[in-house]
Amino acid sequence: MVNITKLDEERRKHSKTIAIMNNKGGCGKTTTALALGMYFARTGKNVLFWDNDPQSNLSQRLGLADDQHKDRRVNRLFENAGFSENNQLSLIADFPYLMRMRGIESSPGNIGLIGGSHYSEIAARALRDKLETGYGELGHRDINRFFRDSLESFKEYYDVIIIDTAPSLEGNALNIMSIKAANEIIYPIDGIEAALGVKTILTWMESQIKYLDVKPNGLFAMVKYQEDTTRIGLENPEARVRNSVYRIMKESFGSFVCDTGVKESRAVRFTLPGFGGKTSYTVLCKEIDEKISQNSRPSLFEYAAQNGFFKRIGKYKHIPLSCARILRQKVDILGFHSFVCASKQKPRNQ
Repeated sequence: MVNITKLDEERRKHSKTIAIMNNKGGCGKTTTALALGMYFARTGKNVLFWDNDPQSNLSQRLGLADDQHKDRRVNRLFENAGFSENNQLSLIADFPYLMRMRGIESSPGNIGLIGGSHYSEIAARALRDKLETGYGELGHRDINRFFRDSLESFKEYYDVIIIDTAPSLEGNALNIMSIKAANEIIYPIDGIEAALGVKTILTWMESQIKYLDVKPNGLFAMVKYQEDTTRIGLENPEARVRNSVYRIMKESFGSFVCDTGVKESRAVRFTLPGFGGKTSYTVLCKEIDEKISQNSRPSLFEYAAQNGFFKRIGKYKHIPLSCARILRQKVDILGFHSFVCASKQKPRNQ
């Protein structure tokens, strides 16, 4: 374990909270959270991993077993509210073999973790109910404001807070807190199922943030995509192979979709980023960093609203995945009429 000191005022002004969210399970949220956090640490930033998923996969990937350090878990933030200092919750890890990013002169930053807990959602709801019935000892009457202010106290020490979330929407207290506390939301999209859920998750999020004074922004990250036979921009010798889902997302959301994709690879998925050479996740994280650092960046939610995204009602059709040949079929997938790849299935013999 190592000690961590407070950031100077200039660094604190640029600190960010980034939530990794999608209502689909298995789409790469935890791997993306891990890769992005390690990328920032390798560039010299202090990073706090915050595991808001009761499954605690992020904590496990970072080496924290379920039976270890139970006093440094998310549930303790809510159970001990008003009785202990929040900044004592985080575990400060020492990774002696973490490689700094090429071209960065400073040493890697510190890495902290607030571990997930199977009881975190229960503890969050209990405190929420307590506050709603008039409990005023915390100086808060709203659980979302309490959570956001708690994160602000950690920003005195960390440049970036990365929140991993559970694959659920309605009724999930931790996910509601995450979206209302985040500056940026990264949506991993791994294929047709996750893309079909984009309209649902954005509509739900828009309903949650509409009354916030400062609203989060968002980006889509294409992960675990499968190669297609069609190239984008054949006139460009460096054109990358993209699948049909990427093309539809790009047509619908433009610069809000990262140009870099991460192809399906078991080796990449189960490698701890930062302890080896450059991977496609490194390139993706660099692009995310560049995009979220832009001044006067357009808002994803304003863009979606201006294009009538929240007003259209899409009829989701089943897209067979076990395809023999890929066709282009017109399907209303994101609330926009777009072309997607579906499979040409041979009729069964009667």
